[in-house]
Amino acid sequence: MFSLILAAAAAAAPAAPVLPADGSYTYVSSMNGTAVGKTVVTIKRTPAGVVLSEQGGGTYNGQQGTLADTLTLDPSMLSPTNYSLRAVVDGRPVNAALAFKGSSAVQSGDMLQKTYELTQGAAHFVVLDVGPFSGWFALPAQLRAWNGSPALAIVPEFGSGVPIAPDTSAKGAPPAGVPAADASLSVATPMPFTLWYDPAAMLVDRLDFPTQGITINRAP
Repeated sequence: MFSLILAAAAAAAPAAPVLPADGSYTYVSSMNGTAVGKTVVTIKRTPAGVVLSEQGGGTYNGQQGTLADTLTLDPSMLSPTNYSLRAVVDGRPVNAALAFKGSSAVQSGDMLQKTYELTQGAAHFVVLDVGPFSGWFALPAQLRAWNGSPALAIVPEFGSGVPIAPDTSAKGAPPAGVPAADASLSVATPMPFTLWYDPAAMLVDRLDFPTQGITINRAP
Protein backbone atom coordinates (compact mmCIF):
# COMPACT_ATOMS: atom_id res chain seq x y z
CA MET A 1 0.00 0.00 0.00
CA PHE A 2 2.80 2.42 0.91
CA SER A 3 4.43 1.88 -2.48
CA LEU A 4 1.13 2.69 -4.18
CA ILE A 5 0.85 5.94 -2.22
CA LEU A 6 4.39 6.92 -3.22
CA ALA A 7 3.64 6.11 -6.87
CA ALA A 8 0.47 8.20 -6.80
CA ALA A 9 2.32 11.13 -5.22
CA ALA A 10 5.05 10.93 -7.86
CA ALA A 11 2.46 10.88 -10.63
CA ALA A 12 0.76 13.95 -9.18
CA ALA A 13 3.98 15.95 -8.84
CA PRO A 14 4.35 18.68 -11.47
CA ALA A 15 6.91 18.10 -14.18
CA ALA A 16 10.10 20.12 -13.97
CA PRO A 17 10.17 23.13 -16.32
CA VAL A 18 11.95 22.58 -19.63
CA LEU A 19 14.94 24.77 -20.48
CA PRO A 20 17.57 24.56 -23.23
CA ALA A 21 20.48 22.21 -22.57
CA ASP A 22 23.53 23.58 -20.79
CA GLY A 23 25.86 25.23 -23.28
CA SER A 24 26.54 28.46 -25.15
CA TYR A 25 24.25 29.95 -27.81
CA THR A 26 25.14 32.79 -30.17
CA TYR A 27 22.70 35.42 -31.42
CA VAL A 28 23.19 38.07 -34.10
CA SER A 29 21.03 41.21 -34.17
CA SER A 30 20.19 43.34 -37.17
CA MET A 31 18.27 46.54 -37.83
CA ASN A 32 16.53 46.94 -41.16
CA GLY A 33 18.72 44.18 -42.55
CA THR A 34 22.07 45.55 -41.31
CA ALA A 35 23.97 43.61 -38.64
CA VAL A 36 24.41 45.70 -35.49
CA GLY A 37 25.47 43.29 -32.75
CA LYS A 38 26.35 39.84 -31.49
CA THR A 39 25.92 38.17 -28.12
CA VAL A 40 26.58 34.76 -26.55
CA VAL A 41 24.27 33.39 -23.84
CA THR A 42 25.58 30.52 -21.71
CA ILE A 43 23.16 28.45 -19.65
CA LYS A 44 24.36 26.33 -16.74
CA ARG A 45 22.49 24.48 -14.02
CA THR A 46 24.21 25.06 -10.67
CA PRO A 47 23.40 24.50 -6.97
CA ALA A 48 22.50 28.22 -6.80
CA GLY A 49 19.95 27.87 -9.63
CA VAL A 50 19.87 28.06 -13.40
CA VAL A 51 22.45 30.69 -14.39
CA LEU A 52 22.30 32.52 -17.71
CA SER A 53 25.49 34.48 -18.35
CA GLU A 54 26.03 36.66 -21.39
CA GLN A 55 28.77 38.50 -23.24
CA GLY A 56 27.95 40.76 -26.17
CA GLY A 57 28.54 43.97 -28.04
CA GLY A 58 27.57 46.05 -31.02
CA THR A 59 26.60 49.46 -32.38
CA TYR A 60 23.22 51.18 -32.10
CA ASN A 61 22.38 54.71 -33.25
CA GLY A 62 26.09 55.42 -33.64
CA GLN A 63 26.95 54.30 -30.10
CA GLN A 64 29.34 51.41 -29.55
CA GLY A 65 28.89 49.21 -26.52
CA THR A 66 29.79 45.99 -24.78
CA LEU A 67 27.86 44.16 -22.07
CA ALA A 68 28.08 41.31 -19.62
CA ASP A 69 25.08 40.21 -17.61
CA THR A 70 23.98 37.34 -15.39
CA LEU A 71 20.39 36.20 -14.79
CA THR A 72 19.75 33.52 -12.16
CA LEU A 73 16.48 31.56 -12.16
CA ASP A 74 14.83 29.38 -9.52
CA PRO A 75 14.97 25.88 -11.10
CA SER A 76 11.55 24.83 -9.79
CA MET A 77 9.51 27.67 -11.34
CA LEU A 78 12.06 29.64 -13.42
CA SER A 79 11.32 32.82 -11.48
CA PRO A 80 14.27 35.24 -11.46
CA THR A 81 16.20 35.48 -8.21
CA ASN A 82 19.01 37.87 -9.23
CA TYR A 83 20.10 39.90 -12.23
CA SER A 84 23.22 41.99 -12.80
CA LEU A 85 24.42 44.02 -15.78
CA ARG A 86 27.80 45.56 -16.50
CA ALA A 87 28.00 47.53 -19.73
CA VAL A 88 30.21 50.13 -21.39
CA VAL A 89 28.50 52.51 -23.83
CA ASP A 90 30.80 54.87 -25.77
CA GLY A 91 33.36 54.53 -23.01
CA ARG A 92 30.87 55.19 -20.20
CA PRO A 93 30.35 52.36 -17.66
CA VAL A 94 26.77 51.39 -16.82
CA ASN A 95 25.82 49.05 -13.99
CA ALA A 96 22.46 47.73 -12.83
CA ALA A 97 21.22 44.96 -10.55
CA LEU A 98 17.90 43.45 -9.55
CA ALA A 99 17.19 41.52 -6.35
CA PHE A 100 13.90 39.60 -6.14
CA LYS A 101 12.03 38.70 -2.97
CA GLY A 102 8.45 37.50 -3.08
CA SER A 103 6.23 40.06 -4.77
CA SER A 104 8.93 42.76 -4.81
CA ALA A 105 12.04 43.46 -6.87
CA VAL A 106 14.62 46.13 -6.05
CA GLN A 107 16.78 47.78 -8.70
CA SER A 108 20.12 49.33 -7.79
CA GLY A 109 23.05 50.69 -9.80
CA ASP A 110 24.04 53.74 -11.83
CA MET A 111 20.72 54.32 -13.56
CA LEU A 112 18.35 54.48 -10.61
CA GLN A 113 17.20 52.96 -7.34
CA LYS A 114 13.66 51.62 -7.53
CA THR A 115 11.30 49.02 -6.09
CA TYR A 116 8.83 47.14 -8.30
CA GLU A 117 5.72 45.36 -7.06
CA LEU A 118 3.66 42.70 -8.78
CA THR A 119 0.45 44.36 -9.99
CA GLN A 120 -2.39 44.03 -12.50
CA GLY A 121 -2.79 40.29 -12.06
CA ALA A 122 0.88 39.47 -12.66
CA ALA A 123 2.14 36.65 -10.46
CA HIS A 124 5.75 36.55 -11.71
CA PHE A 125 8.58 38.85 -12.75
CA VAL A 126 10.58 38.60 -15.97
CA VAL A 127 13.62 40.64 -17.02
CA LEU A 128 13.44 42.06 -20.56
CA ASP A 129 16.30 44.54 -20.70
CA VAL A 130 17.27 46.64 -23.72
CA GLY A 131 20.46 45.21 -25.23
CA PRO A 132 20.94 42.09 -23.09
CA PHE A 133 19.29 38.94 -24.46
CA SER A 134 19.33 36.61 -21.44
CA GLY A 135 15.78 37.47 -20.32
CA TRP A 136 14.38 36.99 -23.81
CA PHE A 137 16.20 33.65 -24.00
CA ALA A 138 14.34 32.42 -20.90
CA LEU A 139 10.92 33.91 -21.66
CA PRO A 140 9.23 31.05 -23.60
CA ALA A 141 10.23 28.51 -20.95
CA GLN A 142 9.09 30.81 -18.15
CA LEU A 143 5.65 31.52 -19.62
CA ARG A 144 5.13 27.82 -20.33
CA ALA A 145 6.03 26.98 -16.73
CA TRP A 146 3.49 29.59 -15.60
CA ASN A 147 0.78 28.37 -18.01
CA GLY A 148 0.89 31.64 -19.95
CA SER A 149 -0.24 33.76 -17.01
CA PRO A 150 0.58 37.50 -17.13
CA ALA A 151 4.00 38.59 -15.89
CA LEU A 152 5.51 41.91 -14.94
CA ALA A 153 8.42 42.66 -17.27
CA ILE A 154 11.14 44.80 -15.71
CA VAL A 155 13.18 46.90 -18.15
CA PRO A 156 16.11 48.13 -16.03
CA GLU A 157 17.43 50.58 -18.63
CA PHE A 158 14.12 52.46 -18.63
CA GLY A 159 13.35 51.88 -14.95
CA SER A 160 9.94 50.53 -15.86
CA GLY A 161 7.81 47.53 -15.02
CA VAL A 162 5.08 46.67 -17.54
CA PRO A 163 2.61 43.76 -17.56
CA ILE A 164 2.86 41.40 -20.52
CA ALA A 165 0.77 38.42 -21.58
CA PRO A 166 0.85 36.14 -24.64
CA ASP A 167 -1.29 37.26 -27.56
CA THR A 168 -3.14 34.01 -28.27
CA SER A 169 -4.78 35.48 -31.40
CA ALA A 170 -1.43 35.96 -33.17
CA LYS A 171 -0.87 33.43 -35.93
CA GLY A 172 1.60 33.10 -38.77
CA ALA A 173 4.13 30.88 -40.47
CA PRO A 174 7.77 30.94 -39.33
CA PRO A 175 9.89 33.46 -41.25
CA ALA A 176 12.55 32.32 -43.68
CA GLY A 177 15.41 30.57 -41.94
CA VAL A 178 13.32 29.54 -38.92
CA PRO A 179 12.53 25.80 -38.58
CA ALA A 180 9.01 24.96 -39.74
CA ALA A 181 8.30 23.12 -36.48
CA ASP A 182 9.02 26.18 -34.32
CA ALA A 183 6.32 27.60 -32.10
CA SER A 184 5.76 31.31 -31.61
CA LEU A 185 5.18 33.56 -28.63
CA SER A 186 3.76 36.99 -29.43
CA VAL A 187 3.08 39.95 -27.16
CA ALA A 188 1.08 42.90 -28.52
CA THR A 189 1.65 45.56 -25.84
CA PRO A 190 3.38 47.73 -24.81
CA MET A 191 5.69 47.03 -27.78
CA PRO A 192 4.89 44.19 -30.19
CA PHE A 193 7.36 41.34 -30.44
CA THR A 194 7.39 37.69 -31.49
CA LEU A 195 9.73 34.95 -30.31
CA TRP A 196 10.19 31.81 -32.43
CA TYR A 197 11.45 28.80 -30.49
CA ASP A 198 11.85 25.02 -30.57
CA PRO A 199 8.87 23.78 -28.49
CA ALA A 200 10.72 20.62 -27.40
CA ALA A 201 14.06 22.15 -26.39
CA MET A 202 12.58 25.60 -25.54
CA LEU A 203 15.48 27.16 -27.45
CA VAL A 204 14.84 30.58 -29.00
CA ASP A 205 15.68 30.75 -32.71
CA ARG A 206 14.52 34.28 -33.50
CA LEU A 207 13.14 37.45 -31.92
CA ASP A 208 11.33 40.06 -34.03
CA PHE A 209 10.39 43.63 -33.15
CA PRO A 210 8.33 44.47 -36.26
CA THR A 211 7.70 48.13 -35.44
CA GLN A 212 11.41 48.73 -34.79
CA GLY A 213 12.85 46.80 -37.73
CA ILE A 214 14.96 44.77 -35.31
CA THR A 215 15.57 41.04 -35.69
CA ILE A 216 17.72 38.76 -33.53
CA ASN A 217 18.61 35.35 -34.97
CA ARG A 218 20.36 32.38 -33.40
CA ALA A 219 23.60 31.63 -35.26
CA PRO A 220 24.27 27.99 -36.29
